[in-house]
Amino acid sequence: MSALSQRLTGLERSVGHPVVTRGRPVRVTEPGRAVLKLAREIDWLLTEHERSAGRPTTLTLAVNADSLSTWFAPMLRWFARAEVLIDLRIEDQDRTAQLLERAEVVAAVSTRAEPPTGCRAAPLGRMRYLPACAPELLPPDGLPADGLTEWLADTPTLRFDADDALPDAFAQLQGLSPGRLRAHLVPSNREYLDAVRAGLGWSVLPEAQVADDLVTGRLVRLPTEATVDVALHWHRWRVGSDLLDAMDDEVRRCAARALHGYPG
Repeated sequence: MSALSQRLTGLERSVGHPVVTRGRPVRVTEPGRAVLKLAREIDWLLTEHERSAGRPTTLTLAVNADSLSTWFAPMLRWFARAEVLIDLRIEDQDRTAQLLERAEVVAAVSTRAEPPTGCRAAPLGRMRYLPACAPELLPPDGLPADGLTEWLADTPTLRFDADDALPDAFAQLQGLSPGRLRAHLVPSNREYLDAVRAGLGWSVLPEAQVADDLVTGRLVRLPTEATVDVALHWHRWRVGSDLLDAMDDEVRRCAARALHGYPG
């Protein structure tokens, strides 16, 4: 038996449950997740102690791509000033809380209001998405008042990945079944915007990201006042930490400057 197997067996005897499944691939069991989370929290406390001794600290965070390219971007300067190393996990805002549950990150931007066990959550506000496309994608004479729904069904949209539900949310506001949409997949935030600018299809885009394009005419808003608003929450481990508290304060300031309906 390898040294690693012996340690796992000893750990399982101590906790009274299997912590991993034997097989390929090896997976952490449900009881094992609680042990793993505790181990990572202890590791964090050790990291905090090392930081007080002048050693660098790494913060592992889960942030969705749209937030990172808009309201969360000023946080990067804060990390630089705090002399903190960051390990960013770019994940859909509907899935970031899962990384917290597995203790893979210490904090996350999420659409979930309720935090995972052992974490706390605070509302950040609503991120607004506007429906837009390249001007050449629309008919020369514009769309008639009742023609948007049919145009949405006939014109491809763009998705960040297969789980991107934002175009569907907008289509439903127009009375269109999500199953009617045809979509390109462009899993890169910058190239996604470039693809919309190039006329590959229509999409719903962060208001802050496309404001200049709408002013210059590089993009045009679809003929509707409808928007898609996504409520965001900030989740983090419930552990005492001056560094995490300071990060929370800065995240709230960034959200207050950029998001709609900030609760502070």
